[in-house]
Amino acid sequence: MLGMHQPARPRVGRSSFWWFTAVCLFSVLGLMASIYITEDGHVLLYNRLRLKVTDSHVYVTSASKTKPVKTVTTSLTTLLTTPTNNQTSQVTLHCKMVCSQSAGNFCVPLEFAIFVYKTDTPTDNMTFNLQNYNPVVHIARESNTSHESSVLEVERCNLEEHFPGVELIPRQPSCAVIGNSGILNNSSCGNFIDSHDFVIRANMGLIKGYEVDVGKTSSLNAFNTLLLSSYGSAMEKTKSKRKLHIRATFFDTIKTLKESILWYPKELYIGNGSFASGRNYRSVIDALRRKGFTGIRFAYSWKPVHVEKLWGLPLGGTLGLDIYTVARTFCSNITLFGFYPFHKDLEGRAVKYHYYDKRKLDFDRSKWHNFSMEHTILKELERQGKLTLVVRDCKPRK
Repeated sequence: MLGMHQPARPRVGRSSFWWFTAVCLFSVLGLMASIYITEDGHVLLYNRLRLKVTDSHVYVTSASKTKPVKTVTTSLTTLLTTPTNNQTSQVTLHCKMVCSQSAGNFCVPLEFAIFVYKTDTPTDNMTFNLQNYNPVVHIARESNTSHESSVLEVERCNLEEHFPGVELIPRQPSCAVIGNSGILNNSSCGNFIDSHDFVIRANMGLIKGYEVDVGKTSSLNAFNTLLLSSYGSAMEKTKSKRKLHIRATFFDTIKTLKESILWYPKELYIGNGSFASGRNYRSVIDALRRKGFTGIRFAYSWKPVHVEKLWGLPLGGTLGLDIYTVARTFCSNITLFGFYPFHKDLEGRAVKYHYYDKRKLDFDRSKWHNFSMEHTILKELERQGKLTLVVRDCKPRK
């Protein structure tokens, strides 16, 4: 009726505007929170790290399934903040490649990565616990998303962020890999070997007295399980003349290596670290540190090297083939010396098993290696231009 007081109308437009603004704000905050990855505290250095997701494809996959359950577009960059979103799932970070900023952003397949302990690493910290190690991270997720224990598959990981205390061997223009075949005797290949940027030797092959044939340089020296066991045992307190002789010979050999890296490519660490080879390697490291060999560095493989499946070998691969396989990841050009599993050279002259001793071996009856098959593989790789195999003298014999 006219003249009666009319009730105020509700301000529908203004109220809707504020509700809409609030919903948008919370949506944006939720989206921002959902694209953060935070590092788990399994490695003390990584506590309180957050990794921001930006721009390359990453898959979060279930540990019990091979099919991806979630796809995120990401690249990993470190933010020194503490996670605030508790909607996270613990996942294991699997990297195909590991890259090092200190080595010029050089990347190698993690499966064949050699980890070299930094020179200032205390002996007590050389536990090899990064062998087969995969960082554990937390990935933020939406509140209505749930999945089981997962794996975060990434193309590349940063060494300095995820694998502290170790370094990679930088990219090398040319590498010489030195086996121990008697084909090196009277070969005069020493200068040719030393002309390479990086020289890798197998099983502590002797240098002193053989420089003309095998060179003087040693950048990396790999050794097998038998030799590691022998050296590790010889470092213990003993009165055994045999072990004392092994120890003295080992130290004499180390003197010729100068600043070489010692590398054991097989198993060193399991569970609590109580693996025989790991203990032997630690004994060797302790002994060299006590003797003052500060120029020697120590390395191991992220994953124990086994190349049999890669090359289709019915028996175990030789240390020489292990070395070549890993060297391909950081060497642009590789030349092999001392790889010759035969008792006569191409001129029909007798060839010793090792250039530095009188030990004999029937290559065809070996229970451990198929030498003939490996040689065929190397010859085929040479035909493809992937290596150079030196099986003749580097200079004419007088």
